[in-house]
Amino acid sequence: MEHRTKGFTLIELLIALAILLILLTMAVPAFTRSTQTTRADTEVADLQRALNVARLEAIDRGNTTRLRPTAGGDAWSGELAIYDGTGALANVLRVVPAMSSGATLALTSGVTAIDFNSLGGLSSPSSEVVINYGRGTQSRTLTVCLNGRILLGGRCG
Repeated sequence: MEHRTKGFTLIELLIALAILLILLTMAVPAFTRSTQTTRADTEVADLQRALNVARLEAIDRGNTTRLRPTAGGDAWSGELAIYDGTGALANVLRVVPAMSSGATLALTSGVTAIDFNSLGGLSSPSSEVVINYGRGTQSRTLTVCLNGRILLGGRCG
């Protein structure tokens, strides 16, 4: 009488493990790229939302609002704040969290604040503002037009 043992041989287990490792090494870089893309999209969407909030607050209040780095200067990848009026610390409407580490924001040269007038248009600076986001291999561009429109990856026209 023949008695067979049920189960897998060592060779079958090693082959299955080798196939699993090959699939895993192909999936990890794709997952990393997907994570970086999602993080970049989220951070740019948060910045676009902050610009829209500043613009809508200006329209609702009938007053100028300002978006600028809380630390002042040109540290745009840090914490940002939306101010009512001239940007005095007492008039903070909303604080926007800092970008994740490794993310950079570069604005049109010399821009230290973005002001929206009571009609929702850009009052300062007097030309469109181009915001370039970069994080690793990911890059995005936001443009704030003179009429206040905020475009992702577009140009004012």
